[in-house]
Amino acid sequence: MKWLAGIIILILLIVSVRFRKLAGFLVLLGVVVGLIFWQYQEYEKNKSKNRISPSELVLKNISFKPSNSHYEMTGRIINNSQKFTLNGTQLKITAKECANNNDCIVILEKNEYIYVHIPPKQARDFRKEVSFYSNQTIEGKLVWNYSVEFAESE
Repeated sequence: MKWLAGIIILILLIVSVRFRKLAGFLVLLGVVVGLIFWQYQEYEKNKSKNRISPSELVLKNISFKPSNSHYEMTGRIINNSQKFTLNGTQLKITAKECANNNDCIVILEKNEYIYVHIPPKQARDFRKEVSFYSNQTIEGKLVWNYSVEFAESE
């Protein structure tokens, strides 16, 4: 039955000029509505990333402990926002391998997203696995750095 409707539409597109104009208008309308919907979703997504500034988040007691083939990052996140609930935050994590003479080289630089739900003026503990790109042998001391890239809110 669907193929019959498709054949009828094709015949109308070939034969009728008015139907071609209507079909073209409907396709154009669909494209415009789709673009507006997509732009609205992007707007909402960006708005959720700008409600809580990275300076309103406090990271405390951050530690990195080796665990099998990865490191386990643990700590506490404090949401100092007055009215927005934190849904997650993206951290930029850097690990440097430092030799005895304090020559350091970056061996890991990656973004890690932490899913956490923290109401305004509250704190939550978190745990995140941070894995290296390959099985690297660490010869010196590891020095970890981290910073908040952005925070997503409701």
